Parts: sequence; C-alpha cells; structure tokens
Amino acid sequence: MALTPAQASEVKQPIVASNDGLSIAQESIDQEVDAQEVAEPVQETDHEKSTPDKAEEVIDPCLTHSADDTAFDQAFDYLNTKFCQPAIWFDSFFVDDRTQEDARAGTLVRWTNDFSYYGKEGFKYSANLKARFNLPGVNRKLKVVIDSQGEDDPFAFLKGPDDEGEREIGLRYDWYAKDRVSFNIKANLKPKLEARWRYTYPISQSTITRLTQKIYQEKKVSGESTEFDIEHSFDEDFLLRWSVVAQYENRDNGWEFGSSVNLYHYLSSKQALNYIASLYGVDTPYHYVKNARIAVTYRQNFARDWLFFEITPEYNWSKEVDTDRLDQAIITFRLEVLFQNI
Repeated sequence: MALTPAQASEVKQPIVASNDGLSIAQESIDQEVDAQEVAEPVQETDHEKSTPDKAEEVIDPCLTHSADDTAFDQAFDYLNTKFCQPAIWFDSFFVDDRTQEDARAGTLVRWTNDFSYYGKEGFKYSANLKARFNLPGVNRKLKVVIDSQGEDDPFAFLKGPDDEGEREIGLRYDWYAKDRVSFNIKANLKPKLEARWRYTYPISQSTITRLTQKIYQEKKVSGESTEFDIEHSFDEDFLLRWSVVAQYENRDNGWEFGSSVNLYHYLSSKQALNYIASLYGVDTPYHYVKNARIAVTYRQNFARDWLFFEITPEYNWSKEVDTDRLDQAIITFRLEVLFQNI
C-alpha cells in the first residue's frame, strides 16, 4: 500500500542528531518511500474526488482577486479583503435594497411592520413584504421577485415611512456577475421590462465608487435612472455612503433627483446605528424639493437570528404640488422578520 502525500511528508521530516546511525536510517526510509511512490502512485478515491475542499465550498466575495496586476487592481483586491467586510456587514444588517439587488445577491424574505406616529397627522401603520428566491430545479440565475414596497423606485431610500409602492411579482435573471461588473434583466406582469448594469471601482484603499444604470419600458412609458454611490470606510466601526440618483421618464414626470448621506455605526454584532440626511426633488410642473428628512435609525437583532426591531426618530419636510410645505416630527417603530442568504 502506497503512502499518502501527507504520510510521506511526515515520514520525510529531517532528523537532527549527531548520531550517524540515525542519519543513515533516515536516508534508507527516504529511499523506500520514494520507491513506493514511483512504483504505486497514489490514487484518489471516488469519495475524495466528489468531496470539494472547504475553501471551494464557500467562496468569500471579499477574498476574490483581480486578474490584472495594476495599481488600481491591487487597490480593488485590498478593498475586497479589508473594506468589503464592514460594507457587506452593514448592507446585510440594514438590508440596503440598492446594493442587495446586485446579481451576486442571494435569497431574501423580508416582512416589515411599521408603527409610525406623525406630529401633525397622527398614527399610521404599514406592512410590506419583499422576497427574492430561486425556483427549485431551475437555473440559479433566475429568481422570483415579490415586492410590495416598490423595488423599482430608485428614490425609495430617500422617502419617509408613509410612502408605499405598487405590489408586484416578477422574474429576475442574473445574467452576469464577475469582478466589478454585474448585469441583470427583470420582467413583471404590469407588463414591465428592466435592464440593470452596475460597475464598481475603487478610488483608494478606503474609498470605493459604484455606478448603476437602469433602462426600462412599462407599457407606453420609457425611462432610465442613473445612481452613483461613494463609500468610505473609516474603520470597521464607521462606514460613510453618499448617494445621488437621477431619473427621467417620457411622460409628465420629467426629471426627478435625489441625494442622501448615510453614516453607519457598528455597536455590536446585533446592534447598529444609521444616521441619515436626504433630499428628493422634481422639475415638473416646476422645480422644488418634494421631500427632505434627517433621521437616526437604531436597529437590533433580538430573540432569534431572523427577528429585528428598529426605532427611527426623524424630522421630515414634505410638499405636494398644490399644498404648502408640511414639516413634522415622526417616530417609527419597526418589527421585522428577515431570512436572507446573501
């Protein structure tokens, strides 16, 4: 029976001693092992072939490396190993829809219940369901998307808790996802067809940029949206993200613009804070800021890995076309059930 490479390696460990007899004995063992390896090469069993290495089973996106060796590619690899970790943690913990719609994202089921008290409008309640999962026995690139909060609205992250989107069920095909680029196509029953392309690029070892371009067709409406993000990691506890969005549709909506600043603060593996400031404006029928808000969200995981609560005090300035601006304090308590495999 031939020795395995690991056993042969153990036998071949050098013996350090002044006794010549030990040295001669070691040489004899080395020769015997070499002869056995030549005469009877080690064969992998079927079990060994079918059982992948643990490193192959779980591929950490933060440990991938670029094919090129330029200074920018080295910076990108550094970000993957250093900066990527806090960014992924914050996006996963707060479930940032803009980053998790990426083609690399996996399964997600999210049910939220918001209990809000408005200083001038009183109490309001809203519930939303969002799900994204693969169909059994179908190409893993194809996902079912269920959304009751308006996933297609690029300004959803800028608006207050009272904004609700249309309910929809659709399919998303994650066509391509490699290194810095991803591309997917989505269709629903409105009917609506959307294509989304994303490119991520590092500026330095602590700063990264992300450009997302969408084009879509919904019945007789054509539109596009452009999103640009800059993220800066101060350390493992603080992540700053500045986002700007512009959207145009060939109907009465015209141009819409939005911008936000988020500062994520890590407290523990089950607690975090998100400091938020945002603006959302339109140019039809005239230029004005439709919504502005400042807020702080405290989020905590409790009781079970899939159970969360949030408390968000904020101050909100909102305006409709034919009304005066309404400014009021709002406090929202959210109870959330979250299952995800990102």
